[in-house]
Amino acid sequence: MAHRGPRDDGATVSVILPNYNHGHFLERSIEALLSQDCCPDEILLIDDGSTDNSISVIERIAREAEIIRVLRNQNNLGVIATQQRGLAEAKGRYVYFAAADDWTMPGFFSLAVEMLERHPRAGLFSGEAVLVDGETGRSLGIRPVAAPRLRPGFVEPSQMHKLLATGDHQIVTGAALFRREAIAAAGGLDRELGSFADGFLARKIALTRGFCYAPRIVSTWRIFSTGLSRQSSMNLDNARRMLDVARRKLASDPAFPRWYPDRFSSRWRFATSRLVLKEPIVDFDFVRAMAARNGLDDAVLKMIWAMSKGSLGRTAVLFWLWLRLRPYRIRDLLSTKIIRKLSSWRSR
Repeated sequence: MAHRGPRDDGATVSVILPNYNHGHFLERSIEALLSQDCCPDEILLIDDGSTDNSISVIERIAREAEIIRVLRNQNNLGVIATQQRGLAEAKGRYVYFAAADDWTMPGFFSLAVEMLERHPRAGLFSGEAVLVDGETGRSLGIRPVAAPRLRPGFVEPSQMHKLLATGDHQIVTGAALFRREAIAAAGGLDRELGSFADGFLARKIALTRGFCYAPRIVSTWRIFSTGLSRQSSMNLDNARRMLDVARRKLASDPAFPRWYPDRFSSRWRFATSRLVLKEPIVDFDFVRAMAARNGLDDAVLKMIWAMSKGSLGRTAVLFWLWLRLRPYRIRDLLSTKIIRKLSSWRSR
């Protein structure tokens, strides 16, 4: 694994890469990191108590790249605790939260560092991620679905407030590079928030510091139907518990607008219900319990489901939920889709 040496301009990059039983994915993930033209200064590869062949894979890879620092958790602590350990050890000015089963695209770090150096107020950089099915490799689209900007540039904190009023998920963590001091100032990752910890952190930094954005694919994000965060979101008790925790944290943090917890709640209810509606066998009781806000919602949902099951019923239920919960604006989705289509045609 060949890689370039560290930068000489002080813009040091630390990669925090937790691993739990992903030994068969690690080589591709790390090779992509080492192949960046702006090579990270250190990769903190932290094994979280793996029981597969991860340790032997990690030891072999580490022998080939001196920038890799290997840490091991004696027991499985979970992603957030492992990332917290990485943050405590990281030395770089910038931090990337990597995933063992995803990979970065060429030019990611050089673009991110260049924009962050040009905009010293910004707390982070975010680009786009292409989603692929972890089992089949089939493309599932690009995130964010609605771009915060159509051209590269800086998003002011006041603009982020307006963006949150009309939609969510402007920042994809796997496609983001953070200033380490901005992470510390925002309080770091909150373990109680679970899989939403990085989303909470990114939103808070963007609301207080602003962020840089470029409409360019900088990472690949694998989606697995059996993934822990996905399965947790489709468990009713877990989904409700996470929503309660998130609402409480958002409401108590002055960085977030007072109206945002209610907007977030509607979007969470829509997102979790949408995941369930995409399953081969739909847990309709989950959808009713999670998304029906009153008797009217419940009655309409039951009527739709009774009259038209299958793909038509799923689409009709999803449309009703969109009308009631308003998770995003259709025009934002359409404008992003059109711009991406035009960019694709031009590149050909």
